Amino acid sequence: MAKQQISHRETQVGNIGKQLEQTLIVDDNSLPTPEELSAYKAVDPKIVDSLIETSRKEQEHRHKIDDDKIVIIKKNEKKTTTINITGMFFAFLSIIVLVGLSAYALYLDKPWFAGIVGIGTIASVASVFVYKDKGR
Repeated sequence: MAKQQISHRETQVGNIGKQLEQTLIVDDNSLPTPEELSAYKAVDPKIVDSLIETSRKEQEHRHKIDDDKIVIIKKNEKKTTTINITGMFFAFLSIIVLVGLSAYALYLDKPWFAGIVGIGTIASVASVFVYKDKGR
């Protein structure tokens, strides 16, 4: 991992001139630079080994956290897929039941009931396709 740098430069021209320049440098290395390591070694020769061990542990921790995040994302995606499939199954089942109810109402010579249930079923299915992207 290396240093990451973000720069921002702004200039205004008007009654009062203004110039702003910002630079943000983030070093996400867990080990100091070689020059800093040699300076640390001059103070305490054993500190370099300690810093290397700390860096190794930090890297293992970062990898573990990344793996945990991936597991959480996979579980969430599986849960979302299960919910979607279950919803589609029950929607299909309800359409079949309502169409069957309409057919049975026609069989019993109740066309007004069959018409209301049939039109309601068709309207609800059509509304799902028409408004599918509006809820997001």
